[in-house]
Amino acid sequence: AELKQIFESDLEKQKYPTDIVPSDSTLFAKFLFKAAEPKNNYDAILKDFETIQASLPKLPILWERSIEPDQIPEFKALSPPTLFTLMWMKDNGMLDLLPAVRAAYETYVNAQRKKVIAKIYVSSEKDTEAINEAKKAAQETHKAESRFASTNLEYKVIVDKEILSGFSVDVSGSFVSNAKGAADAAASASAATAEIDYTNLPVAKFNKTIWADNVETEVLRKYFDQLAQYDAEEAKLGV
Repeated sequence: AELKQIFESDLEKQKYPTDIVPSDSTLFAKFLFKAAEPKNNYDAILKDFETIQASLPKLPILWERSIEPDQIPEFKALSPPTLFTLMWMKDNGMLDLLPAVRAAYETYVNAQRKKVIAKIYVSSEKDTEAINEAKKAAQETHKAESRFASTNLEYKVIVDKEILSGFSVDVSGSFVSNAKGAADAAASASAATAEIDYTNLPVAKFNKTIWADNVETEVLRKYFDQLAQYDAEEAKLGV
């Protein structure tokens, strides 16, 4: 009954701990936030998202279209608000928005708890130098922006295989990066290639083909000679 009341309410006109650009995914996140709000049960839904993520490799391709969420064994343990939302999304063909819904919900919960998460992207969790530099950059950004006043800064390290060195950090939409990736390496190689002066290349030296002394190569040589003669006549007289 409570979920139905929240579903039928005007979610857009209610109060939330922070503002997020309105979208379909944000609407689903607002529903989840309001469902968890009365009992401060935010962690249960956060855990649900982890359960869903862990289950995805076991599901068939295009499961979003072929299976009802309440029929998936791994989803039967999800909390009622999360399962309700999955069914709602399925009915509207929007289960592909799950990652965006999760991100929006986590943003609301973090804002409610006065917590800011700095997402640190590096090539490896073992790259402590890049991680420490990213944390310093995140701290400076957190300190400089007034919207982060009275909030606590936490870190989440994410491995990004596109990064070869350095880091990128996202502090709730404020970005700092010195990362270099495969695209940068390709661009550098392209730039290096572009610096070559192709109008001033040395003259190529050709080695004369040495034919083996046998019938096969003699026939082949005569054939090539005829082709060369035809090409010369065509160049002189036209087709």
